[in-house]
Amino acid sequence: MLPKHLKEVPEDRKAIAPYNFVELPDKVVPAEPLHNCNCYNLNRHTGKIKCTLTTESPLYTRCGLTPDNFTEFGDKPNEELEPEERLKRAEFFSNPANHKLTIPGSSLRGMLRTLVEIVSFGKIERVSNQQHFFFRAVAANRKSDSLGEEYKSLLKKVKAGYLIKQNDGWYIRPAQAIDGSPFIWVKERDLSRIRPLVKMNQSGYRPQHINVSFGETDPKPPRRFTRTVSTNLSLYPHQGVLVTSGNMLEASDNPENLHRRNHCIVATIDESAALLKINDEAIQHYCSALTDFQKQEPFDTKMGALQEEGRPIFYCEPQDGQIEVTLFGHSPNFRIPYSPNHDGCAASAVDFIPKDLGQSDTVDIADAIFGFVRNEKREKDQALAGRVFISDAVCEKAASEDIWFTGNPERTITPQILSTPKPTTFQHYLVQTDPEARKSELKHYANKPGEATVIRGHKLYWHKGRSPSIVCDNSEASASQTTQIKPIKAGVSFTFTIDFENLTDVELGAVFWVLNHAKKYQDEEYRLSLGMGKPLGMGAVKITHQLHLSDRKQRYTKLFKDNNWNIGEISNTSDTHERCVKAFEKYVLDHISEADQPNTGKATNLEELPRIKMLLAMLSWPGSSNIERTTRYMEIERNREPRIGTDENEYKERRVLPSPLQVMEWEDNRKVNKSTPSPQPGTNVGKPILKKSIQSNHPIQKGKREDKGGGNSVFVRPPKPPKR
Repeated sequence: MLPKHLKEVPEDRKAIAPYNFVELPDKVVPAEPLHNCNCYNLNRHTGKIKCTLTTESPLYTRCGLTPDNFTEFGDKPNEELEPEERLKRAEFFSNPANHKLTIPGSSLRGMLRTLVEIVSFGKIERVSNQQHFFFRAVAANRKSDSLGEEYKSLLKKVKAGYLIKQNDGWYIRPAQAIDGSPFIWVKERDLSRIRPLVKMNQSGYRPQHINVSFGETDPKPPRRFTRTVSTNLSLYPHQGVLVTSGNMLEASDNPENLHRRNHCIVATIDESAALLKINDEAIQHYCSALTDFQKQEPFDTKMGALQEEGRPIFYCEPQDGQIEVTLFGHSPNFRIPYSPNHDGCAASAVDFIPKDLGQSDTVDIADAIFGFVRNEKREKDQALAGRVFISDAVCEKAASEDIWFTGNPERTITPQILSTPKPTTFQHYLVQTDPEARKSELKHYANKPGEATVIRGHKLYWHKGRSPSIVCDNSEASASQTTQIKPIKAGVSFTFTIDFENLTDVELGAVFWVLNHAKKYQDEEYRLSLGMGKPLGMGAVKITHQLHLSDRKQRYTKLFKDNNWNIGEISNTSDTHERCVKAFEKYVLDHISEADQPNTGKATNLEELPRIKMLLAMLSWPGSSNIERTTRYMEIERNREPRIGTDENEYKERRVLPSPLQVMEWEDNRKVNKSTPSPQPGTNVGKPILKKSIQSNHPIQKGKREDKGGGNSVFVRPPKPPKR
């Protein structure tokens, strides 16, 4: 059984975010036996599903540039674009053949496949292994932060040397030790005579390497300092290179934030010392994780500190029987990789997906429906063709009509600034099991994958109603940070078709299950998400559908029917729809592990399963009733209320992101690890539970929904998600 995330994160340890996760399944549900694609099977289903997609919040899909426009300005950064070029790049996607606004079929296909993977307990294999994770909290406290002890234990006995480039890779030639110390420290105030030095609090500061001589050293445990330094290389008895590092202002322009006041000196090369090879894989991981700061002068944009021979470098000697250096950097407090196996190889998100779920050869239901291509070459089972074909979704209204968010087809908006995802925020992205969610006990990427923790699962974004706040209100934001878009408003319809061939009841039922939950279903409102700006609440869509089956035998028996082509289409398909959904649910329930069942006993439909309830929580419409308190990004410098905690840096205490069920205040009946709190004694899971909403996340009552702010009561009626 995989580690399970906390059921209840304590109130003073809760984080908030516009995203959350549907947890991993404990096992993959395999597909039914695969069918020969060369012929139609009369016992399977062939036909089409006609769909109408209606936008429920502003939607934007970026345009594709014409070849001429791309040649002219396609590669230009935003800040270099002319106004008319920015306008062209901001256009909504339209089909160049008919100029109708279009949602690409590939976007619809990706959305449907992801949801089918979740509901059918499929693999989670399309995760990039390119981003590797490094410790960033170099000053973390040993006692109060789970990273502190780990970082200090890895970064001990740091030494210094110089880079040597040979045919088979990079090497380090150690520097001479001075008075038993591998390098010498010096306070910046003692460097007033070093004229080439740009000091830390000066504008234009950057790391520097300056040849110097230096004199006597004094011990100030655990370091050794000198106060006599000169650029006159013959003035003092020792020579070396003065090395300065980051001034901690990479993300701030406020000199008051400075804490670093010391630099260090690396003595000359020890010619008698043996060369130390730097591990090639460690170099690859280091280069893939370079920060913007490490790509600037004096570093190389692709290799960071590994720029040229003779540059000083800091490192830890090979450990645990290794013969190559795996820990190195441009300063004594260099970043080190999260390395669960302690081999210097940096962890990635893929390492925290159990192999049975991420690298399995099992063909799951999503594979069988949508097809697959294996990453590695093999003699058989290299690829499988999909049997579902999704058309573009076309808007029948003209671009000149009243469909635009701005009300004007010529106007654009500047949306709020969004950056790339930050999976290094491990307190959000990894399963946490400490009942108190203590900062000192958090799981991170240096823990053993699979045993101690795993990734949280499939990442989805909360809905934020029909009128989310999407326009940037920061007038000082630079052009390099912002973009322009021209979204359409809520209430605009598109039509598209899902054609399918030879699908079983189970496979067609999986598609129907997702489409059923793209609208009102069994008294509950759900929506799916498409396009850009999902963290802002953009892209919520409703989909209604109608099934048209094709009788292949009738189709080819005769050519015409009532003066029309005989297409053999059957429109009265309600029985087929219901039968397929039931077959799909039964198939999945029969194959899932006991650990995926609720702790109240074996489920009788999918909506009773805890991880499916998490999915339904994320799809619920219109979402949280208190957007500012539950679904915004936390901020590093938040100087207004409401605020998470008392510090302006809301990330400082590493608060833990609760499960979707806790955010929505739905009952959580998961079977969890022993460290996770069990339901409170006396809880009767067979009856409705009256709970007081602390955050007013989602008032859920039968009948009309009312958003009244805090203090709403919610009824949780297991095993189904609560009714409004």
